[in-house]
Amino acid sequence: MQAPPVEIERRFRILDPSVLPPLGAPSRMLQCYLPHWKIEIRDSSLCFEELILVSGLSADEIQGVEDLFEAKFTPRIRLVGDCAFVTVKGPLKNGARIEWEWEVPTHRVEGLVSSFRFPHVLKHRHRIPIDDELTWEVDIFEGENHGLVMAEIELPSFDHPYPRPDWLGPEVTLDNRFGNGALAREPWIDLRDEI
Repeated sequence: MQAPPVEIERRFRILDPSVLPPLGAPSRMLQCYLPHWKIEIRDSSLCFEELILVSGLSADEIQGVEDLFEAKFTPRIRLVGDCAFVTVKGPLKNGARIEWEWEVPTHRVEGLVSSFRFPHVLKHRHRIPIDDELTWEVDIFEGENHGLVMAEIELPSFDHPYPRPDWLGPEVTLDNRFGNGALAREPWIDLRDEI
């Protein structure tokens, strides 16, 4: 079996968005988080209720996702422009998590996401390339998370060196309140008075 794909990222709040560099055009993202207990694998397909989210899974993908069923996993659907992605993420451990992701036909999942039946976040993402390997992603949240601005960077290892621009605020990588799934369930509008 191939090693499962791993996402390693560090996440920061941006306390003063006015000091950000020019950002350019963003990508609009709408993400919803499905109840994990309704996710199952049937006939090589990842399914939610009666809907096939991803079909034609490989044996490695089936085994990898089934392994996550034993952990606290997070199923997510993301709409970005005309594209749609289904993701299954494992729990965060030492700044890393297993992340299986598939691009799927938008029409297959668009109604599920835009129904707003499930916890969701809406944000605009700006990319700031650093070099050929690293890119800052700046997320400006909307809706119930309006006012929250975050930056994240994906790294090859948790201790990999990266530049720390002056506009970065405090690191919140290990603060579970600032994960997108957590913000979908307990939004910034409820959280900001505590911080």
